[in-house]
Amino acid sequence: MKRSHAISMLITAAAAVSLAACGSSSKPSSASTTTTSATTATSTSSTAASPTSTVAKAKTVVTVRLVRNTKLGKQILVNPAGKTLYLYVPDGSSTTSKVPAAIKANWPPMTAPAGTIGVGAGVSLAKVAVDKQTDGVRQVAYNRHLLYTFIGDTKPGDVTGQGLGGVWYAVLATGVKAA
Repeated sequence: MKRSHAISMLITAAAAVSLAACGSSSKPSSASTTTTSATTATSTSSTAASPTSTVAKAKTVVTVRLVRNTKLGKQILVNPAGKTLYLYVPDGSSTTSKVPAAIKANWPPMTAPAGTIGVGAGVSLAKVAVDKQTDGVRQVAYNRHLLYTFIGDTKPGDVTGQGLGGVWYAVLATGVKAA
């Protein structure tokens, strides 16, 4: 009998800790490394279903940030993981990607699935848009340029896609290609 009471107490304590960990904050949390800092924020809204329960719905904030890239000697846009964001010159200011199917796997789009967009210091929220592609992907654009990452960039700070084929370029805070 004492053993089942002890197990019951442990389960109750674990549930309490789990519920406390589910709490939300309106402040973004951040983690940083020596080269970049990642920002993630979650906003929640709840609707009271009854006096004793609530239903919470979370939205992920995708953050476009600006970091100084030592290899380029310029401040460029990066995704939440600190990976370089590129524009594809043939896209121009089109809201539809023109990346050939044969290379799409190498140049994944920056997406914002059912979330809201956040920006870091020095990045203009007014220049950010989300454009729905023909395959349903919600691709992030900055200054009317669709944004992509490059699979050759394995860590934050990499810019191995810069200038590839004369059509892929990192994006500056102004929304133009880094030359």
